[in-house]
Amino acid sequence: MKRDLVFDFGLHKGEDTAFYLEKGFRVVSFEANPELAQACRNRFSAQIETGKLIIMEGAVAPASAGDTLTFFVNERSVWGTIDKDWVERNEKAGAASKKIIARRIDVEEVIREFGMPFYMKIDIEGADQYVLEVLASFPDRPKYISIESSKEDLGEVIAECDRLRALGYNRFKAVQQEYIPGRQGVFTRRNGEQFSYTFPADSSGPFGDDIRQSWVSYEGILDDYRTIFRKYRWFGSGSPLMRVPGLHKLLWHAGKLGNIGLPGWYDTHAALDDE
Repeated sequence: MKRDLVFDFGLHKGEDTAFYLEKGFRVVSFEANPELAQACRNRFSAQIETGKLIIMEGAVAPASAGDTLTFFVNERSVWGTIDKDWVERNEKAGAASKKIIARRIDVEEVIREFGMPFYMKIDIEGADQYVLEVLASFPDRPKYISIESSKEDLGEVIAECDRLRALGYNRFKAVQQEYIPGRQGVFTRRNGEQFSYTFPADSSGPFGDDIRQSWVSYEGILDDYRTIFRKYRWFGSGSPLMRVPGLHKLLWHAGKLGNIGLPGWYDTHAALDDE
């Protein structure tokens, strides 16, 4: 494992990559939307020049997809995907997509070229599980890993946690994402220096022990998600209560003040025990 290396699957506008660079990591980031990739090459030109950042432009997919594949660029840029089911879901939510052709990125080849990272953020709208499947073919694993978890099906979330446990992960956190934008904190760089940071819109937030909540066991994370899905049924975006005028806004502010996570979505973070 390369303890100074982070993989950012889902570069978008560089919201997370900027934080990882600030922490002092080398970063390999992945983005299929060519406009976003170019914007990040411009934004991080100095870090690219010094070798701190490598941007891989293309869509992450298994070899069965071919050397090139269709990528759906969504008008909500964070919803770009190769998955037609996700395209349909996005259209139902009122967000249209357009097709482009992207080159395929082979995750196994990337790991062999750059090494196994210390942390791997996976947020690539429908292709997260493919990355986990690739990890199963390596004896080494990232110390920390995170994936965006389903908010539609508890069974899918349990299956995600099962895959992480099968990879050897035994400590977990369900991290609420709705209230991360605008959150401020003081963090420590790899060289020991401290710095202040404010997370921007569309950021995934910190990782590892920088997340200020306790790690829980496999059984604990399943209990947490059962509670979360009970909240989804009552207060999720598709619940009858959310049709009450003004209630969504009220619950959003109440959730932020009370740190109870209403409404929102979650990332699952997992960690390996220290060797």
